[in-house]
Amino acid sequence: MGLLTNGGDLDIYRHGGLQVLHGDPLYAEPIPPGGWFTYPPFAAVGFIPLAFLAFPAAQVVWMLTSFVALTATIWRCATVLGYRTNWQLGSFSAAMAFVAVDVEAVRGTLWQGQVNLVLMAIIVWDLTRPREARLRGWAVGLAAGIKLTAIVFVPYLLVTRQWRAAATATATGVTTVLFTWCLLPSDSTQYWFHAVFDTDRIGPLTHPGNFSIGGIVATLSDPAPMPTLWWLLGVATAALLGYCAAYRAERAMQSLLAITVVGLLSCAVPPLAWGHHWVWVVPLLVITVDRIFRSAGRIRWGWVAGTAVIYLVVFMWFNAWLYREAQRLNGAYPTYVDALDAAIGQMSRVDKLLAVGTHPLLFICVALSVAVAAKPRQPLVPAAKDPPAD
Repeated sequence: MGLLTNGGDLDIYRHGGLQVLHGDPLYAEPIPPGGWFTYPPFAAVGFIPLAFLAFPAAQVVWMLTSFVALTATIWRCATVLGYRTNWQLGSFSAAMAFVAVDVEAVRGTLWQGQVNLVLMAIIVWDLTRPREARLRGWAVGLAAGIKLTAIVFVPYLLVTRQWRAAATATATGVTTVLFTWCLLPSDSTQYWFHAVFDTDRIGPLTHPGNFSIGGIVATLSDPAPMPTLWWLLGVATAALLGYCAAYRAERAMQSLLAITVVGLLSCAVPPLAWGHHWVWVVPLLVITVDRIFRSAGRIRWGWVAGTAVIYLVVFMWFNAWLYREAQRLNGAYPTYVDALDAAIGQMSRVDKLLAVGTHPLLFICVALSVAVAAKPRQPLVPAAKDPPAD
């Protein structure tokens, strides 16, 4: 389906900005086009520029912004890995960005007008700067002020002894909260004391699109409520594994790999993480493609196979299947949305577990591999070369 045929989340962003401009409450009731505003109030302030655009114009602007952010992330990853900054790298980055559109997280972000690609771009750019770079860490605090899941980068900075960046990230995040509390005191109180704990505003935990540890636990326990203790144990285990892997990667002087692991962790641990949250698979694919370029013989073919497996896991197979089923059932139900709900209702528990579990399992496999294979103080051999022609 066309990438400009939805944009529902983008429209909620726009109307969040309009709520602020008009002095209307953000969290009291669903806002047009009929969804809850689920981000911190600072995000609504940040979305005010979108409120001045008509929806079709906002779609085009945000689509271009997100695609540029995707391309810029790939470019930045490649330069960090040692490739020359020239027109060939620019062409390669744009080509890989087009290939990445078939990744479920990228397609979902573009189709729904989500903010994930933009937040990932600023975090990757910021945290791959030299440790002594001025105000390094600000992007983590700013991103967390817009979408709370970015807060997982603060413990990573602490674990890897990046004290100044951790302090900058924390100070920036606190500033976003204090700023909006002064500007929007009622909305801030409502969010931080009530709305932030209400996952029903985001969606049902048992939805087959909940690609998180919470989705696995909720699906296993359905129809009973998700057991919070089991979810917390799963989150604690994933966090321990993720930060251990990031620490090992950082000691091996592979900071991009460490950042990518933590980005994947940010998708695995929330109670609910839609498929479009997993945009951090893009830097992961850049890293594995780089390993293909640098390897030879059987090792290269091993990386080719690993990259192909990752791409197949994160490919938009689930939604393609789901929407095809809804299309098949469409004639028997009043609306397409009813047909989509019916298609979800017909999924078996095994099918749902397959859908919700593949991405968290990918995170576990990646984190385990990094924790075991990363060799402390053994940096990758730098290579300043051109990428192969597309």
